[in-house]
Amino acid sequence: MQNSDRENSNPISEVQAPPDYHRCLPVELHSLADAFIHYLHELPNSSPAKCPECGHPHFRLDTRPNLRLPFYRCIACNKGFNCLTKHPFSNYGLMHLWSLYGHYLLAGWPMLATAKAMAISPSTTTRWIKPCRAVMAKEFPALYHWWSARQDRTNLEPPAHIAAQAQAFMGKLEHLLTTRQAVCPKCGSPDMQRIDQRRPNFRCPGCWTTVSLIKGTLLCRLGYPEHWLGFAQGLINGESIVDLQRRTGLCGIACKRWQVRFMQMIKLQGHTELARWITWLRSRRVKEVSDFVRNGGQLEAVTGSRYSAGSKRVFNTPPNRQRK
Repeated sequence: MQNSDRENSNPISEVQAPPDYHRCLPVELHSLADAFIHYLHELPNSSPAKCPECGHPHFRLDTRPNLRLPFYRCIACNKGFNCLTKHPFSNYGLMHLWSLYGHYLLAGWPMLATAKAMAISPSTTTRWIKPCRAVMAKEFPALYHWWSARQDRTNLEPPAHIAAQAQAFMGKLEHLLTTRQAVCPKCGSPDMQRIDQRRPNFRCPGCWTTVSLIKGTLLCRLGYPEHWLGFAQGLINGESIVDLQRRTGLCGIACKRWQVRFMQMIKLQGHTELARWITWLRSRRVKEVSDFVRNGGQLEAVTGSRYSAGSKRVFNTPPNRQRK
């Protein structure tokens, strides 16, 4: 009996809690976002105001059994319709999940992650984005104007609270790279001298103790510190691995390693909204590149050097040795 109850349990209860879409939206758009979610939730239960064919305001309820939605018939033209006739969500199923999908859409979740979280197919989440766009553009134009610009990557400006987190992260990283002051952990002297222009390494003139400010951090043993600020800015802009390669001149494996390290730093500093924002923009960048290549476009080859401009370090190509 217990097994049968478990098998007949509603799969919707297994869906995890929806994300908080307020974290990725400006404060002034929170009310519109809530109204959009409420609109999707009440859409299957709404009543039509007029006939979608002739616009006549009077119609009668058609009492047919086993209907998905209440069916109406116009008194003037005798056309049958329901609340979704000629609506963007017409002919779309799983109506009870539309509002839940709106949470993930406004929160910037990728389609595959949304499908996995909602326990539905990725093709379903991909198809739903078109009617959601149409409804948002018609009923909530201010929300659509802001959201679509980020979804389509035509405007990468984050909300104020996320911009503050990005500025705090970049400021802390820049201060770490440019600071000229450090306290000796051995004798407590505040007059330590910086001995490396690229890394925050210091030496105490009193006890000759050497200290590195990045020792024991995620930046330890990470090369090319002159590229850290540029890489972090590209990461905040949601650039892909190839974009980061073009920015820094590093190989793909190194860029992936840096991406993981910097994302861990962002989360450890408590910038969870910034981390979610980066994930949203990066997923849209991958989609943008995929569509560009699918339509016949060709990406430029990755060029550039990992060494900064004016550096005396050059690539030394060893001479070809003849085999004996």
